Amino acid sequence: MRARTQPAILDRMHEALWVIALLVLFGAIGVAQAVPWVVLMAAGNRLMFNAAGIGIPAELVYFSLLAICLHRNGAVPRGWYWRSFEHHHLLSDGQRWVVLPVFFLGAFCFVLIVLGIAVVLLAGLTAVVKA
Repeated sequence: MRARTQPAILDRMHEALWVIALLVLFGAIGVAQAVPWVVLMAAGNRLMFNAAGIGIPAELVYFSLLAICLHRNGAVPRGWYWRSFEHHHLLSDGQRWVVLPVFFLGAFCFVLIVLGIAVVLLAGLTAVVKA
């Protein structure tokens, strides 16, 4: 019996990503047909700006908390702010409970901003096609 290898797992992951991409594409086509482009544009803008209104302050709080915790521990790597997530292991357990929820909130809002941009682009494409 053949042992499970890394490339075989990656192949299945690629196949799953293709299936997800096709489902998203077909869903976008269905939404573009069913919803007027003006409504799509408004929804995308609302999602994008509301997520940015929460996510940008959350990231400011995250970077401030991370800086305070790293300085308090005396473990401030050079250029820590460029890849801040690589330094979470330098935090104590108590500090992680304070810093990481704000990090995940900001990351989730970033995903929502990207989704809002995608909806706006879909609305623009729908407007051009239906014109």
